[in-house]
Amino acid sequence: MTTDNHLHFYVGSYTDKPSTSNGIAHITLDPNTGRLFRQEDLASLRNPTYLAVSEHGIYSFSEIPQQEGAALYFNSSMGNIYLPIAGDYPCHIDVKAPHLAVANYGSGNVSVYQLDEAGRPIQLITELFEQGHGSHTERQQSPHAHQVTFLQQSNHLVFVDLGTDRVHFYHYENSEEPQSFTHKQSVIMPAGSGPRHLVFNKSETRAYVVCELSETLIVLTQNNGLWDISYECELLTDKANGEAASAIRLSPDEKFIYVSCRSQNLISIFNVSGDTPSRLNAFDCLGDHPRDFILSSDGTWLIVTNLFSDNIVSFRRNRITGEVEPTGHQYNIDAPICIVEAF
Repeated sequence: MTTDNHLHFYVGSYTDKPSTSNGIAHITLDPNTGRLFRQEDLASLRNPTYLAVSEHGIYSFSEIPQQEGAALYFNSSMGNIYLPIAGDYPCHIDVKAPHLAVANYGSGNVSVYQLDEAGRPIQLITELFEQGHGSHTERQQSPHAHQVTFLQQSNHLVFVDLGTDRVHFYHYENSEEPQSFTHKQSVIMPAGSGPRHLVFNKSETRAYVVCELSETLIVLTQNNGLWDISYECELLTDKANGEAASAIRLSPDEKFIYVSCRSQNLISIFNVSGDTPSRLNAFDCLGDHPRDFILSSDGTWLIVTNLFSDNIVSFRRNRITGEVEPTGHQYNIDAPICIVEAF
């Protein structure tokens, strides 16, 4: 069931058994009630655990080892494209024409591809890798690239390395030549913090980093072209550290930050309209292990994917206060991982 005024979202999932998911699901949300509906799946794909969308189509990959066929995937009206990924367990993807980048958690490298004018990936142009390790003996024995993102206001690519406690900045030119990506800076994060994901404000003068292992929020500020840590705080108070902080989102008006804490099944809210973040609240995700969530583009809805309870839950968001309340609606999908809004 769908109507023209429904909001559309795509959901990536783990498909390996015991999951019954087939790949990339398509759900819609009724803006009058928050009720969720399942549409026909977009694609059958093994473990499409992160997604990126553009006006040309949707990009994903199979989160598996290279020897099992880790591959980049592109779905558009012109058909499907698959390209091999020279990395193990890809976990994040971002696109900014004429480039696309994939972060490979297992092997620690970032794979950068060239796109044609129709948004189709046509060839691998370079691999980025920074050697190192962290202080956490079990989780940081080697690099683990966990997120890659292109800045919109400048020609910079950033990747977050959980394994080495680093955030790496590269400059690039709009060229397919491998040497066009030049390492500019590596921000050293607190030892053992395990940075996972970050979001930038629109002017790209500030970044908010969620650290998985320390379960902290770190603010990076740009000064004279270089980035420095300007603030750090815990995501939760009076809660044991489960070393499992996950997704981070900035509200469309840039006043609020939301961060999911998988071990505690909570999402923490911060007011970031001032000089430093101020913790407001933490709310129950109404499921188990909130791997990802999204704020709708109009700022009215927050939708959570709970991995272990196999459910997607909708919340109505107050755009003035930043607080959220459950709609009472959810939908069951096996092993949901990532959620993105349709372009």
